[in-house]
Amino acid sequence: MTSKENYVLPLFIGFIIVLVFGGLFLTTFKDMNTSINKKTYLNKIIESNDKTEGKNAYLKVKSISPMFAKGENKKGYYFVSDGDYNYIVLLDKKTAKKLVDSDLESNPVFIEGITKETPNVLKEIALDVFNSGYDDQDKISVKDYSSYFGDIYLEQTLALK
Repeated sequence: MTSKENYVLPLFIGFIIVLVFGGLFLTTFKDMNTSINKKTYLNKIIESNDKTEGKNAYLKVKSISPMFAKGENKKGYYFVSDGDYNYIVLLDKKTAKKLVDSDLESNPVFIEGITKETPNVLKEIALDVFNSGYDDQDKISVKDYSSYFGDIYLEQTLALK
């Protein structure tokens, strides 16, 4: 074999490897990008008065409260804000800790999940906690609950970067 033939096979193999890994990278990037595009911003669902459970949604979190109610499977309910509106979300401990430990105002975190209809008992707990510290005239009433938080909450299924 000549010295030229010694380079052809390794270059060909290298080219194939680059194509394979490039294709994998592009597929992964496309799937990550498409994931958020298949979901609807939570406020849009709430404003449309759509109470359908199981809708894929996402939310940009700029602030989070301490847990106000315990959920099942080591999850908890939190008030969060996107800077414009308040929402109720059900988060796992790991995601909640990440949000609490982050500078959300400067670096908001996106979470995604599915919508769930808010049960009346959760609405009552949320109002009791949210209203604590307010004078009676400033408290949110049960009848006004939906205009402040909507009738659905977001059950987090994946934390996004």
